[in-house]
Amino acid sequence: MRPPEAGVERLHRRLAGFYFFYYATVGAFMPYWAPYLQARGFSALQMGVAFALMGVMRSIVPIAWGWWADARGERMRLIRWASVAALLTFMAIPFVDGVGWIGVLMVAYTLFWHALLPQFEVVTLNHLLVSGGDYSRIRLWGSVGFVVAVLTLGALLDLTGMLWLPWLVGFFWLGMAGATWAVSEPPDAYSRDVPRLPILSVLRRREVLAFLLVCFCSQLSFAPYYNFFTLFLEQHGYRRSLAGVLWTVGVVAEIGLFVVIGRYIRRFGARAVMLLALATTALRWLLTATLVDELAVLLLSQLLHATSFGAYHSVAVFYVQRLFPGALQGRGQAVYNAVAYGVGGSLGSLGSGLIWDHVSPEAAFAAAALVAALGLGVAWRDLPSDAPRP
Repeated sequence: MRPPEAGVERLHRRLAGFYFFYYATVGAFMPYWAPYLQARGFSALQMGVAFALMGVMRSIVPIAWGWWADARGERMRLIRWASVAALLTFMAIPFVDGVGWIGVLMVAYTLFWHALLPQFEVVTLNHLLVSGGDYSRIRLWGSVGFVVAVLTLGALLDLTGMLWLPWLVGFFWLGMAGATWAVSEPPDAYSRDVPRLPILSVLRRREVLAFLLVCFCSQLSFAPYYNFFTLFLEQHGYRRSLAGVLWTVGVVAEIGLFVVIGRYIRRFGARAVMLLALATTALRWLLTATLVDELAVLLLSQLLHATSFGAYHSVAVFYVQRLFPGALQGRGQAVYNAVAYGVGGSLGSLGSGLIWDHVSPEAAFAAAALVAALGLGVAWRDLPSDAPRP
């Protein structure tokens, strides 16, 4: 039974509030963490190793938390306490010295940080199945939070210096932790009248393996961008505040895409939208590698974030909903996050750090373009068009 309209709107605002602060935290962290680590004494290779270790944790931790949440329920209780634990661990970083200790704390807080998003995605999808609503229109508030954080911090860090970064990230993180207490446990909507399947039987399906490989290639290709884009721009003479604007251009384009993407998935099919996402991802990294000094081209490549991430993410959520039915939702989200962002992100971080140090920054982005093109080939050959439920 659908809740009253006022209750639905309040629920959707609370779901959107979590995404706003979660991605504001990402926006405060992602563009500026590599310059912060550089200020604390990290080389590019050491950054790549640290990011890779975090990615390894992202390959393991979401699956463990997803298994626990599917078995026990109480996803919001897990999310609340994990967000507090992650905040406290992260805020210890300014108080330690040395590459080793900073790296240990970066790995430690991922034990809790990577429990959050996969399980909250399940919470949101379960709530929306009962209350109605478009997932993309809830998720776009995460992109708004990212933009607010990037624009705010870019200007602030030009004034304060990079060593203030953890305190500024912590402000948004505190908002995220607080937002978790406003969201109720979701109804167990997906498990009704859905046969229970062993997850290994689902993972062996050709279409599931193809989907995971496509997502792995997509997010491996994003590693140089996530980890080194701001440094790359600074090496080419761009100010840090302008780097923040360029990050923002991409996310604003993503927000616009989220408003309309649902109708295009329904009209053209999930496979077609994923092919578009991967093709524009490969083009984006090629433009970044070869024409970074041309601001107009750089702006165009950032506008491609709409399809390379926004369309990709919306279609990936669509596929996870259909390929991992019923009681497998938590583990399905966890496996997807572990393979794409964990394994893909960690290998991409390590590889891009090595290429950056031993070849060139431009070569790191060129390699990313090749990886995205490989994902496009896999999607063209093996990705199903409609991802029916098994």
